[in-house]
Amino acid sequence: MLSRNQLKLINSLRLQKFRHEEGLFVAEGVKLVDELLRSSFPVTRIFATIEWIRAGHIPQDRYLVEINEISQAELEKISSLTTPNQVLALAKLPVIAPLPDISGEWVLLLDQLRDPGNLGTIIRTADWFGFNRIIAAHGSVDVWNPKVVQASMGSVFRVPVHYSDIAAYLKTISGKIPVYGTLLEGESLMDTRFGKNGVVVIGNESHGISEQIKPYITTKITIPASFSGPSGRAESLNASIAAAIICYEIRKQCPD
Repeated sequence: MLSRNQLKLINSLRLQKFRHEEGLFVAEGVKLVDELLRSSFPVTRIFATIEWIRAGHIPQDRYLVEINEISQAELEKISSLTTPNQVLALAKLPVIAPLPDISGEWVLLLDQLRDPGNLGTIIRTADWFGFNRIIAAHGSVDVWNPKVVQASMGSVFRVPVHYSDIAAYLKTISGKIPVYGTLLEGESLMDTRFGKNGVVVIGNESHGISEQIKPYITTKITIPASFSGPSGRAESLNASIAAAIICYEIRKQCPD
């Protein structure tokens, strides 16, 4: 049974302000909640249909999590999905540790990324290709936005996203770590030789990499388009697609 206060709380968590006030975020759908339950994130409450409860999704170490059985109609009232899928969970926002030394890592740096689907997809891509963290500029979409969490398909529970003044951060690593930026005037990605570590800057969906960030880029790269076929092609790639292609090329060259 879903109370009025529970309904109000869950729906309020669609907004960043209330997520931070309550210290909670929402995960929903069978696959995503299964990923959440396998993670180390503290889960405070689960709202699920009888089908999900009977299917035995709860791991032994999560038996003490409070579960509210709700109807499909009640699930539809709290779901942000077009087709609600059996279960919704509330979990505590993590405390993200300060940025560690990344001198031995590959890191994605997001310059004012605003689309939640793009961020979620980039988190999933980073997870697949073994990028251990993401740095996002202040003003980027909130990682705990329900659409980001959903698009990450559980990778958000493994890949931390640090929010930072990225210009100030790039200044601290200037000359120490190579910084690659996706710019139309850059050299072809296929001709770029990557080393064992570096930072890849992905620009804003509409405006690309901001002017204050460009001076810190040590290597400008671009993903070459096809020169065959009809004219009138797209003028650029989607940010998450560009990130995936670059991550693939880096891992092809540097598999370890």
